[in-house]
Amino acid sequence: MTGKDSELKVVRQSRDGRRRYEEGGKRVLIEAALRPGASVARLAQEQGINANLLRNGSRSI
Repeated sequence: MTGKDSELKVVRQSRDGRRRYEEGGKRVLIEAALRPGASVARLAQEQGINANLLRNGSRSI
C-alpha cells in the first residue's frame, strides 16, 4: 500500500478527535495487513494510524 490512491481518507472527525474513515480504504488496508509477511506496524505507520487500530480490524478503524 503505497501512493496517494491507497491513502486512508478521513470522512468525518468528531469534536472529541475521533476519526471515521471511508469503508473502501479500510477494506484495502485490512486486506494488505492479512497478506503473508505483511508488517502491520509498517502499514499503520504509513497511514498515520496506531497499529492497534489495524490489528483489531475493521471494528476499530
